[in-house]
Amino acid sequence: MNRKFYVALLVVAGILADRNVQAQDIDPQFSMYMFNPVYYNPAAAGSEGVSRFQLVHRTQYMGYQGTFDDGGAPSTQLFSFNMPLNSIRSGVGLYALNETFGPQSFQAVQVAYAFRLQLKKGTLSIGAEGGLHNRSINYDRFRPNDPEDPLIQAGRFNQAQPDFSAGVYYNAASYYVGASMKHLTQPGFKLGSEQALNPLYRTAYLTAGYRYEWNYALDFMPSVLYKFNPTNFNLDGSSFEVNVLAMYDKRYWAGIGFRQRDAVNATLGISLLRNNALRFGYSIDLVVSNRTAKSPTSHEVLLSYSLPEPRSGRKPIVRSPRFRY
Repeated sequence: MNRKFYVALLVVAGILADRNVQAQDIDPQFSMYMFNPVYYNPAAAGSEGVSRFQLVHRTQYMGYQGTFDDGGAPSTQLFSFNMPLNSIRSGVGLYALNETFGPQSFQAVQVAYAFRLQLKKGTLSIGAEGGLHNRSINYDRFRPNDPEDPLIQAGRFNQAQPDFSAGVYYNAASYYVGASMKHLTQPGFKLGSEQALNPLYRTAYLTAGYRYEWNYALDFMPSVLYKFNPTNFNLDGSSFEVNVLAMYDKRYWAGIGFRQRDAVNATLGISLLRNNALRFGYSIDLVVSNRTAKSPTSHEVLLSYSLPEPRSGRKPIVRSPRFRY
């Protein structure tokens, strides 16, 4: 079954690569998406079998200068935590997100719960999350060509709305696959305009990954992330990312990836301390599409720490080892 899944994963990635589509991200993007399963899918809470704290900082299109004060390059910070609750076959998690993008910014806080059903060869999870999504815009940071235009807004506006997501997730010893939908209620934001409503559109995410053990010291881990707007049937709102990581001695890892119509990326990382509890990763994106409208590089840093796995008198369940090293 694992071999069939691996072949299917490569076929899907090849099909997606042939699609001539353009994508505009609603949510922040991360090159090390494979280390952020709870952000994309609430059903992944507790899937690692350990309690993990994680912090990610991303500077996209570093040095980009827009028509605002202090430039316009997106800067994103993500803090997450998740843990298993084995006694009730569940997992819980949360994340707090902050992003600034020129005169705009938004923050989100989400709490997730997943019910985990142990099957013969893996675990099937069903999860949901809820929280608040806050958006703000400072019209005073714009530098319009015609300052006297009466339609130009002034001042700073802020609005918060409830936001909900749901997903399913299956993980086995050597692979995982998940599907989720974010922003189920499509919260809308007026931000100073009574005529225009800016909705946060529903976004679906499909994730999959596989771990191939080349030998005792070397593992290869291909993964794919596909996201799309389900209300747009011609797939103009879709995009995909693929990545392949190589891990040596269960401790050192490096990889290459590709994001559709944006960039290629390279990733380096190391795991430290007992049971590789401390994880550090760095990724750099090299922009290959629309270079005239973007700065050439993006940078991402990841730092995480996992608590020791709780012990019990029962025989331990074999968890997915894909990225726990």
